[in-house]
Amino acid sequence: MQMRPVLGSLILLTSGCCAQAQEPALALRCLQENSCPPPQDGICERPSLDGRSGERQVYPFSLAYDKPCISRSKSSAVRDGDTLRLMLRNGTMRAYKNNWSEKACEQDPGPYEHCRFYVLYDYFPAHELFLVHVEYYESDEWLLVRRLNGKQEKVVAPPRYSPNKKWLASVYWTEGTDDGNNGIDIVSTNPAQRSFHYRPREYELWEF
Repeated sequence: MQMRPVLGSLILLTSGCCAQAQEPALALRCLQENSCPPPQDGICERPSLDGRSGERQVYPFSLAYDKPCISRSKSSAVRDGDTLRLMLRNGTMRAYKNNWSEKACEQDPGPYEHCRFYVLYDYFPAHELFLVHVEYYESDEWLLVRRLNGKQEKVVAPPRYSPNKKWLASVYWTEGTDDGNNGIDIVSTNPAQRSFHYRPREYELWEF
């Protein structure tokens, strides 16, 4: 297969780096170093994704991280033992139950049916969007869940806001298939608007 690098320039979502800086000193540092610290989009302190392992024994996001994130959601999410519950505006809830035992992760028809671990990774209160991380035996996925109605959309990576905060964008590429967790997602903060999801059929690289 021919390898075809692609530079995806998402003009809609770009802006001057220093426009994001809140303090003059930070803006000056952005100019001097030609870079800015990553913005804080949700209310939870996202752990680093560096050095992650796909093996079940080295799950990077423990319940020790999950607990303070749930606390910051102000009762929008609760943890009941192995179950993460998201409280929805219509009075119902979405429940995600962990099953991370050795038996569950080794049984047929496969770990994707049984071996799962859910963590509330972030919450966007302005638009009431939960970001749930799902860890499988050798891979993972990300779910954006609307508190309004419980609708969930898969995204390839933790998303970030556009400058006007009308969109959330996720971009992730890998040299392997990574179980389809490879592509571009642009999700509107307005539930009435359609989202954009792109998954490559060939080898492609992007820079966002």
